[in-house]
Amino acid sequence: MNEQIITTNGNGVSHHIRQATDVAGACREIVSATARPIGNKRYVQVEGWQSIAVAHGCVASARDVERIEDGFRCIGEVRRMDNGQVIATAEGFLGDDEEMWAKRPTYAKRAMCQTRAISRACRSAFAHVIVLIDKNLSTTPAEEVPYNGFEEHRSEQATPTPEEVREITAKLASHCKAQPNTPKNPTQEQPFQHGYQRRA
Repeated sequence: MNEQIITTNGNGVSHHIRQATDVAGACREIVSATARPIGNKRYVQVEGWQSIAVAHGCVASARDVERIEDGFRCIGEVRRMDNGQVIATAEGFLGDDEEMWAKRPTYAKRAMCQTRAISRACRSAFAHVIVLIDKNLSTTPAEEVPYNGFEEHRSEQATPTPEEVREITAKLASHCKAQPNTPKNPTQEQPFQHGYQRRA
């Protein structure tokens, strides 16, 4: 995603650090309360990102929502309230290949695209504040994370689901039926070439 940040150092680095620390303290409650647990991590939702932007004297918004070949895209912006200067931009995207959104109405897809753009723009400007609030919070916007989290590497020894157990059991039963009967008694006569041979 395209991101752009504009920084001004007129007040000095120490001023910005103090401001970020103050904002972290002021926004800690709302950010923590609205953070969404997904998988084994907690992710900041758009309400948390917007509170951080407002505490910095900024407002976040989205513009230029458009339908493209493989989904919806738009641009998120963070502007200063006092002079309207854009300090950060980012792209929001919702793809046609996202299963959970495949059957949603168009307005919902457009809305989520804008929400992602706003969160992403805020993240590009204020990710450091999240770390000051809680180092265990992820700076990836919650709206970009699948419901089950990022499962790029599944465990090879994962417990099978009930459906998988039934399927495996059915295959084993079918396989056993297809096999010839095997002797249960070691002295049972077995075919050998042109006649029978009794095992010793």
